[in-house]
Amino acid sequence: MKKELDLTRGSIPRALTAFILPMILGSLIQQLYTTADAVIVGQFAGKAGLAAIDSVHTLFKFPINFMNGLAAGATILISRYYGAKHMDGLRCCVRTANTLALALGVLCSIAGVLLTPWLLDIMAVPGDIYPQTLAYCRIYFAGIWAMVMYNMMAGILRAFGDSQRPLYVLILSSALNIVGDFLLVGVFHTGVRGAAVATVAAQVVSFLCVSRMLNRTKQVSGGTRIHFCAEHMTAMVKTGIPLALQSILFPIANSIVQASVNGMGTDSIAAWGICDKMDMLIWLIADAMSPALTTYTAQNIGAGQPERVKKGVYLGTAMSAGAVALVSLVLYLFPATIGSWFVSASDRAAVVPLVVRYMRMMAPFFVFYALAEAFSGTCCGMGDTLKPMLTTLVTVCLLRVLCIFFILPLYQTMECIVGIYVASWIAAGLSFTAMYFWKQFRQG
Repeated sequence: MKKELDLTRGSIPRALTAFILPMILGSLIQQLYTTADAVIVGQFAGKAGLAAIDSVHTLFKFPINFMNGLAAGATILISRYYGAKHMDGLRCCVRTANTLALALGVLCSIAGVLLTPWLLDIMAVPGDIYPQTLAYCRIYFAGIWAMVMYNMMAGILRAFGDSQRPLYVLILSSALNIVGDFLLVGVFHTGVRGAAVATVAAQVVSFLCVSRMLNRTKQVSGGTRIHFCAEHMTAMVKTGIPLALQSILFPIANSIVQASVNGMGTDSIAAWGICDKMDMLIWLIADAMSPALTTYTAQNIGAGQPERVKKGVYLGTAMSAGAVALVSLVLYLFPATIGSWFVSASDRAAVVPLVVRYMRMMAPFFVFYALAEAFSGTCCGMGDTLKPMLTTLVTVCLLRVLCIFFILPLYQTMECIVGIYVASWIAAGLSFTAMYFWKQFRQG
């Protein structure tokens, strides 16, 4: 069976669906790492253990999102080479991308372990959960190099239209992670340390598997070989840096918000973390559609098919927005039932009512985030990565930070923080929609 999917030919709905569904499912399975941690830690280590993880969950997104941004820049270049059937440039670009990921991944691990105490102070982690959080962060950072390498190599495979094999790897690693959580946390009672070890071990397995797959892909045999090409490195950095900056703007803003949440008490921290797990499917659908449309757009531009780009963008955006709206309805109707899965029976009375309140404020507005991600990914696939980065800076990062500093002090409530998130989704959704249609208008 052919593993790579050429997005430049055949039925657009069939090609886009075949490519996107494994990405969405793959992202869902990848997020099961953190969800498994939350469910198992919440049941066996109580709300203190759950809060220890949730108080810093945005922290790990800095290096991972930055590297994912660079990987997206490499993917755009690789997708165009693949669409144009330029195999020599393709092989050189792939090897250079993996060399960059290895160097930066190791650097992220070393820096993360050394800087963890300082980072926890910035995050205003409460004293009662500080020791557990410190141990969790150091173990997680020690293995983050494997996550960086996996994400780069999986992104390269997806640039070829191969979204299925990364999914198989994630199924395997997710199963290993869940088994490890049960053994280390549930049986041996190692707390959050065990949850971190299980996650890191699963990610190392993911890296080893996808590395083997990439080396056996005929277009880039030996794709993990150390290689440096100045021309391709420059092109990747030029395209990828705006995407990398855009990728870390979300966790920057969210970390500032999380620091405010951490001042609201353990119950609010736990409830907010549960909401983040409950709406996980929202982010997975929208976030998977963004790189899918980036790859689709870049391949078809490389093949010289602008009309096919336009049709695929409309279809992909409609798919994402429709799926997000359906999930939002479920979250609005059943927040208490779903929220109770993430916390022990003794803590439900204090935490679940907060979960219901926050979720029903957010659910009607998730669709704006879906629009923002779909049109942002499309604009990046067209080669314009600077404007999406600046738009994210203004509508997400700057808006949230300004509201935290100037609006939140007037109310000092979690409801105000939820409202800040909602306002940023609306602003981003409307801005990216306008950006895409303005580009279409200028192109005639």
